[in-house]
Amino acid sequence: MTASKFSQICRTTLIVATLSLLAACSQKAETLKLSVTQFGTATQAAFDSYGTAYDAQFSSFSKAPSAQRDEFVTNMTDFTGTVSASNIDVLIDPDGAKIDPSVARQWQDTLSGLRTQYQQFVAIFDNIEAGSALGASAVTQSGPILEKLRGQLATITGDFTKNPPQLLAKRSTLIAKLNAIRADKTDDQDAHTLRYQLWWQDWQALTEAEKQMQTDTLRKFVSANILGNRLQNQIDNYARLDVTSLLSAVEQGISLVGDINKMSPQELITQGTALAQTATN
Repeated sequence: MTASKFSQICRTTLIVATLSLLAACSQKAETLKLSVTQFGTATQAAFDSYGTAYDAQFSSFSKAPSAQRDEFVTNMTDFTGTVSASNIDVLIDPDGAKIDPSVARQWQDTLSGLRTQYQQFVAIFDNIEAGSALGASAVTQSGPILEKLRGQLATITGDFTKNPPQLLAKRSTLIAKLNAIRADKTDDQDAHTLRYQLWWQDWQALTEAEKQMQTDTLRKFVSANILGNRLQNQIDNYARLDVTSLLSAVEQGISLVGDINKMSPQELITQGTALAQTATN
């Protein structure tokens, strides 16, 4: 065999080996992206529920259109002031809790900012050139970013656990209704007792709705936290993990979310409290 042929064979072997290595690296990067997508999807679901819970605080009891119309007519008949942009919402729906528009905008900006942070993290992996040295470096550099996002997520989860949302507008309506029952002197004792009992049922339904709202949101936040913790481990040990290990992590993540979906409200609160303690340590 001539030296030139031997050299050609070596070059060919090197190219094949390099292409095989790049293919393996590409598959490894794509497998890691599955876990990243899991985490990204979970965080967006958590923030969706977070936003819904916040908005629900200011939602009043639903009324039939005819009841809304009749109430508005009564309000306008009794109202002696000047109608303006600042009071028209109250005249239309006096039971609804009103928040300052600037406060509402600030909240929406905050929630949008949170979403964007986690979306940008996921985008890091969309832009990684699979199999390249720069791609592996980008994975490594994403570790500290994820660590900060996880800390923030744990803090939000802990705060939500300690300070669950309340349906403020509906609470206000029921409290006003209770005061009206107490002030009504036209009912006899039996009628008064019945009205108190019915009110108690409404209040119990309200508090149960608040607990369910907390449970639903906590479930999503706990899932996002758990997936984030597992992703951190994969990123920190990326160089030592193979495709099989990364794929197994994705499957385990699916299984863990299934387990979280079976947790009781108290178990979720325990998880949320533990996350709060982790965030402060």
